[in-house]
Amino acid sequence: MIGIKNPALREAYERLYHKTPLGFYNCGRLCDGLCCRGDCQGMWLYPGEEELFRDKEGFEVCETEGNYDYPMVICSGECNREERPLACRIFPAFPLVTEDDGKVSVEVIYDPRASMCPLARNKKPLDRAFIKEVRKAALYLARDKEIFEYMKAVSEEITEIIELKNKLEGIF
Repeated sequence: MIGIKNPALREAYERLYHKTPLGFYNCGRLCDGLCCRGDCQGMWLYPGEEELFRDKEGFEVCETEGNYDYPMVICSGECNREERPLACRIFPAFPLVTEDDGKVSVEVIYDPRASMCPLARNKKPLDRAFIKEVRKAALYLARDKEIFEYMKAVSEEITEIIELKNKLEGIF
């Protein structure tokens, strides 16, 4: 995407430009594009992405109460793949990041918040090349302190969601 000043964001965008969860297949055909219809459903923006979508035709940046004070972007339902935000590029996966003694680790998982996605619901195996690039992109993103702190916070939140889900499944 032209105009990305942050080198970590730029690298992540470039790495994920041609990647999709199912290799070359457009996964949106499985669900009629549930995640990109532009019907008040949006994608959380990572730190530094807001400036890429503010005043951009086909996108609306919305302030929210969630996402650690970073906004959401809602698209018109159609966009140039080069212009997709990171959340769209990695959907329905998420790179859980942890740090131990200064070493960053990344585990790419299905995002439990992506329940509308048939891939996530059915736990269909994701393309290995896609998972590899999401992991590499996350490692690049972790080089930026603000993005890394954001990713750690979201990773903790997702881990809590998974733990709660597992507890509830044990009860019911």
